[in-house]
Amino acid sequence: MSVATGLVGSPPGPRPPGGTAGLSAGRPSPSLELVPTGRPALPRATFVVLLVSLLVGGLIGLLMLNTVLARDAFVLDSLKEQGRALADQEQALEREVELLRSPQSLAVRATELGMVQAGPPAFLRLPDGTVLGAPVPGAAVPPGEPR
Repeated sequence: MSVATGLVGSPPGPRPPGGTAGLSAGRPSPSLELVPTGRPALPRATFVVLLVSLLVGGLIGLLMLNTVLARDAFVLDSLKEQGRALADQEQALEREVELLRSPQSLAVRATELGMVQAGPPAFLRLPDGTVLGAPVPGAAVPPGEPR
């Protein structure tokens, strides 16, 4: 309320010193005071510039985030491809190890190293020291002959 505005329904002009006619005689009359205005508001252009700069900063931040995520997606795809290649290589190596562990492969490699097949086994009875069975040394097969 400003000073120029009076009470609603009161005639303009000077007021009587004892108060208004509508107020009771026992109450003091309310006094009107000037209210100090707050800080002056920022100009509209400054607010618009601030708002636009916040929007532009947000968009640039989102663009950078999107770029980083896209780059990481390419790295992830590359790592998945590398993992698949390593899994394939592991399976190939496991197949090769299983092939080398087979009895036929072991027999061929043992023959290449000059090993011979053992003959019938003989057993030694420990309490009396007797030999059960006839110990026969293994015979070497000449190379090129089948067994």
